[in-house]
Amino acid sequence: MHHRSITLCFLSFLASTPSLAENRKAPSTAEEIAFQGIADLTLLRDSTLKRYSLMIQGESQVIYDASVARPPLQINRIYKFFAADSNRGLEYLSHCKVMGPESTSRTYEHQYWVEFYKCKDKAMGRYGSASRRPYKVREANQSINEFMEKQRLTGVRLSVFDTLIVHPMFVGNGDDQYGWIERTYLQKSELLEAAKVTQGDVRSKWRWKSGVHDFEIELVQGKAYDYLPVKVTFKSKDTNRPDHFGETEIKWKKHPSGKFLPYVLKMASGSPFGQKQEHHHWVLDWRLGDELPSDFFQCGLSDFRTQFTPIYDFKADIYARPGGLILGTPWKTPEALVEEE
Repeated sequence: MHHRSITLCFLSFLASTPSLAENRKAPSTAEEIAFQGIADLTLLRDSTLKRYSLMIQGESQVIYDASVARPPLQINRIYKFFAADSNRGLEYLSHCKVMGPESTSRTYEHQYWVEFYKCKDKAMGRYGSASRRPYKVREANQSINEFMEKQRLTGVRLSVFDTLIVHPMFVGNGDDQYGWIERTYLQKSELLEAAKVTQGDVRSKWRWKSGVHDFEIELVQGKAYDYLPVKVTFKSKDTNRPDHFGETEIKWKKHPSGKFLPYVLKMASGSPFGQKQEHHHWVLDWRLGDELPSDFFQCGLSDFRTQFTPIYDFKADIYARPGGLILGTPWKTPEALVEEE
């Protein structure tokens, strides 16, 4: 409790005065470095998400135990697009599942989209193949949460930086995950130990208890990446839930702005009682600040997906008359995307 209360105040102070981050005294002990790395991750999150776009391409697999009456392997090929401009009050979140003949009656691959689009006080959303339907607009008496739940849009929510070091089981749960770094490590966890290891990295162990969850967390922060996290492991301390593990590996890439940004993300998790495992392998492509033209962030568009086409050379499936369905950019494996770099 002593570590959590002191460090939470420290992080709040840093977050409110980010200019001090460049002038502060460098931490020296492994414990100080561990806390400082978490502080820097929250500052990186908040500065990055002010004006950005992000394209995630990847694969998510679900492996079912033999006792579950389902096919043993489910493979989801995905796209995720995000964008925000805090000055304009604009936010766009989307998730696309690429569906093939193995899961539909169609003989070709097509995209199934879920989108949420908010600009100032107006919120919209839709879902479907090629998003043929116009955006549905939130009613005046609805909260954002109520609107997203009613329109089945919660699956688009993802706070990328928070996802890096919380348990991977939360990737698709639909909650607003912003602030979970602080909640997990500074409000719900206790730092057990920290030590400097190979190449100057820092490995720390934490105990996280929250509701029905009880884990020991091992966090590795890379010296080469300013002590941002490179590996996180969750081990269940509940003897009734031995299979409830979580593992995340992060590769970072230096952006032209000088910031390190997550580039390749691999996550794995086991369900509490061993019925299934989930594995994710994603490649992240960022654009920040002036890399995005001023006309990228527009309110009232009939299809926000088209904004990403010139930025990422990506085309979504569309319905066009009189020709019908026009297929978008073919999906590529994460391995192929990394090789192209």
